[in-house]
Amino acid sequence: MIIVRPEAYRQYPVGRTHFVLVLEKALADFFRLEGGSRYEQCATVTAGPGRTLGDILRTEVPDNSDVLVIATADALLTAPSADIGPGRTVAVVRAGQGPLALDQAGTVLTALEKADPDEVQARADKLTGALAGSGGLQIEEALTGSVARLTYDRPTWSRTDGGLFQPGAVRTAPTGRLRLAADLTGTALSGQLTVKGWPVVRARSASADRRHEIYEQLTGLSHYPLVLTVENGAVTDLKAAATGSGTAAAELERLFAEHPDHALVSGVEFGLSTGTQPLPFNTEANSAATGKATVSAHVVLGALPQTPYQLTLSCSTSTVTALGGTEALAGAGTETGEARPRRRMNRVTSASCGCH
Repeated sequence: MIIVRPEAYRQYPVGRTHFVLVLEKALADFFRLEGGSRYEQCATVTAGPGRTLGDILRTEVPDNSDVLVIATADALLTAPSADIGPGRTVAVVRAGQGPLALDQAGTVLTALEKADPDEVQARADKLTGALAGSGGLQIEEALTGSVARLTYDRPTWSRTDGGLFQPGAVRTAPTGRLRLAADLTGTALSGQLTVKGWPVVRARSASADRRHEIYEQLTGLSHYPLVLTVENGAVTDLKAAATGSGTAAAELERLFAEHPDHALVSGVEFGLSTGTQPLPFNTEANSAATGKATVSAHVVLGALPQTPYQLTLSCSTSTVTALGGTEALAGAGTETGEARPRRRMNRVTSASCGCH
């Protein structure tokens, strides 16, 4: 039995009197709602097959309620703005599949309890301030020697998730992400990027089986690095360091062949939640988590809904700095929250080191 404790979720705005837990019917026996003094009324709604979140919000959830949804069906994980209304605050947790699905959902709820929105916002403010007038950023990985530079006239943040759930929209838990757009006019990313860590695979439509297959093929990146060569925002070459990353490279090549825009880098995403850890399944926690760093860095390939899939690939062993700067802003070198000297290496044109 997994306990849902709305009292512990600091991401919801204060002042609401109702909390509603929406559970997919197949999951209903495994979760229990535990009330407290924060809400006057707490209720659980069980969603049977074929129901949509929009229908449930319209018919069974009072206005000005805080809502948490735990489900596997895409129809329960999103809703039109008109059905949400301006007063409801809705967060969703996508439950996984397989024998560990409940453990995974419980881990996400634990991360939600541990996350501090004020701390997340402070990290976001520091990062955006550091990049505001920099003209760009550099992503460097010491062991492979990869270096990539993103240049821009001014930074454009295509996603700003400071840790709080906002009324009027569906938010995916856990929170704590910023995404810097890399696909705008006047913005250019070129060089080599080393990706390593647990990925996130998002889909344009309810194609759960294929999404899971893509994720499984990319999981070798959790242990083995892959170097992407990027020219003016497009991936032009892949260099695998071992069999594990070779499988990931082959899957990326298949996706690029299916839809060439999967090879376009749409953003650089930063994880800001120290209360969240990367997890071995396809969850948004893998992009929100800081891991061992104080801020994590990821590269985003593809852009929904223009592409069928969007991939967020971790750069866990890389260091992000502002152009011309020396302070580590994200990734390696930020474990203590302080800048530390980094060994500079000459850039190489292929990845021949598998010692990650």
